[in-house]
Amino acid sequence: MSRTFGKKKLIKDISSNTFQTAITQFFGLLIFYITSKYLSKDDFGEFNWSMAVGSTVIAIASLGLDLVFVRKVAIGNDILVLSGIHFFHTVAIAIVLGILVFSIQLLVPTFNQSHPLFFYIFLNLALANMANSFKLCMNGLEAYKRLAVLSLITNSIKFLLIIALYLAHQFTILNVIYCYLITTAFEFVLAYVMLNKSLATRVKPLLKVEEYKYFILESLPQLGVVLFDSALARIDWILLGIVSTAAITAEYSFVYKIFELSKLPLMIISPILLTRFSKLFSSESSISTEHQHEIQIFLKLELFIIMLIPLVLCCVWTPLIDYFTENKYGAVNEVNYYILALCVPLMAVINFLWTLGFVQGQLKVIMFITIGVSLMNILGNTILIPFYGAQGSAIAFLASTILQLFLYLKYIHQNRLKFKLKNAGLAFLIAVFAVACAKFLSNNVIFTTAMALMIYVLLALLSKQIVFKEIKQVLRR
Repeated sequence: MSRTFGKKKLIKDISSNTFQTAITQFFGLLIFYITSKYLSKDDFGEFNWSMAVGSTVIAIASLGLDLVFVRKVAIGNDILVLSGIHFFHTVAIAIVLGILVFSIQLLVPTFNQSHPLFFYIFLNLALANMANSFKLCMNGLEAYKRLAVLSLITNSIKFLLIIALYLAHQFTILNVIYCYLITTAFEFVLAYVMLNKSLATRVKPLLKVEEYKYFILESLPQLGVVLFDSALARIDWILLGIVSTAAITAEYSFVYKIFELSKLPLMIISPILLTRFSKLFSSESSISTEHQHEIQIFLKLELFIIMLIPLVLCCVWTPLIDYFTENKYGAVNEVNYYILALCVPLMAVINFLWTLGFVQGQLKVIMFITIGVSLMNILGNTILIPFYGAQGSAIAFLASTILQLFLYLKYIHQNRLKFKLKNAGLAFLIAVFAVACAKFLSNNVIFTTAMALMIYVLLALLSKQIVFKEIKQVLRR
């Protein structure tokens, strides 16, 4: 098999990144579950609203450097200089925005009364952004084992601190934030040490004006993407917090978190696709037939796998979620999850096309698509939230995702690597049919889930969406 998609390297990287992502999401889910269950809806909604606003502000302030940074590291540019400049940028963001947020809390009494803990949450996010600079560099270096160890240690500590709060009967929103701050500070130190070991030298904040200027100029088209992508990802939370109540924000943030967890296979493969495609498109003028065949088989397998989590959750949502949250977030979010679940396979296709466009340098195209889609999402949320609340946000997000997919299919160049839409469409239809058929035939949750999975797997095999012989042949090369 080829160097870029070689069997041993690819399986090794997927295994390591799966371990890392699974750890992060597993502990993240546990902590999310505990906080959603034992904090009041108002406190939980306020916490998630502040996290959404803070992360959006920091994402915009990143100026689009993050993904360009990963790509440059992956293709072997001057890593020490790049990492130093990126580290400097995150430090500057933390200082400048930290002072600004502190000043707003001090000088605007109404904001301070409505969001008294916003500064502490922002401080945690700014520190996490600095630690993320080291993690992005290790991702570009494909140091997935180090990232997995980092994730295991830091998430274990955070979970133990949260459990300690519960056992000590000190489970308040302020104490939860303190736990986040302590863990993030530890993650920053540990990630710094690990990156230094990977590079065999120390990384320091570095201000080289010309290199920094060029880095920013190269990333400017990506800034538009980040700016509006942040709006696409979190504007619903933010608008719900402004237009509706903290309780409704809590309900939607809960279902959206589960929707994000439903994309677990995509989280695993996305960074690997970015580094692999960066190398593939920088080293070859054309993609060989062998490479194209391998990638198509790989994508069909990805599409098959990515449907599994939403398929199961659509079958078990209300009884499962209401059982674990004491009837707080299950039935009230059932329709919302169904709507968001439809976005999962669409986002898998979008991610592939985005990666293809990014490594081909179509940053302006991606920027304009993201701007258009984000404006539609903002408009949709503004119109629908007053009438339909959280469900309106879910509908606006689905409509925006469909538009985004259409625009990527139309404008991303596929002359070097063609995406076969029929494979994605077939996998999607099979999954929808399997769930609908199973729900029609049975009201028993366990039987419905088992039947849906059986129908889905059977139809995937019969339609040759999954062909084990092809997969084995590719892996033997």
